[in-house]
Amino acid sequence: MKNRTFFWFILPSLVTMMLFIALPIGSVFIQSLHIEHTTVLKEVKNCGPFGCKLEMQVDVDATSQLKQDSPLGKFNGFGTYKNRNHLAVSELSTAWTNSPTFGVFLSEAYNLPFYRALAFTLTYTFVVTPMVLLLGFCIALGVNSLPKQFKGPTIFVSLLPMIVTPLIGSLILFWMIDAEGILGSTLQWLFEDPNLSLKASPK
Repeated sequence: MKNRTFFWFILPSLVTMMLFIALPIGSVFIQSLHIEHTTVLKEVKNCGPFGCKLEMQVDVDATSQLKQDSPLGKFNGFGTYKNRNHLAVSELSTAWTNSPTFGVFLSEAYNLPFYRALAFTLTYTFVVTPMVLLLGFCIALGVNSLPKQFKGPTIFVSLLPMIVTPLIGSLILFWMIDAEGILGSTLQWLFEDPNLSLKASPK
């Protein structure tokens, strides 16, 4: 196949992957470097029948101005990744220096959310997955040894769960072309028609 032909052959796949995989991942990464703005408070004098007292209230104008100036939020860099809910860098270093044994350090690390999830994932990968493969192999051997009249219906029933993947894919596409979905709202923006709907409009 010529290079030019190959390029035009893979171009739709490349564009789709850029739009629906690479750009969202990049967007999520950029957003992860920011945190929500802290609410701006102001001190106001509140007077009532029993005298006046100072109270703290939300400064709506200053808070909305902050959100307008930097809509992504306050830049936090890799601080979000290093906090207690994620990599917990400071907690791990404290546990490492204060733990008398490696077992105590592991139990301290296991109490952190990220490392508990990591331990569960590794257990699932190295224990459950091989057992599922072995069980599937045993079921395949069992189905293969069935009499011919039972083999067809058994295979049909065992393949029914495979319907779930295309069903979820079509549901995601259905949500994307919805008026509030990414494709539907983009078309509304392009045609400057807030009532345009891929599911209802003849256009």
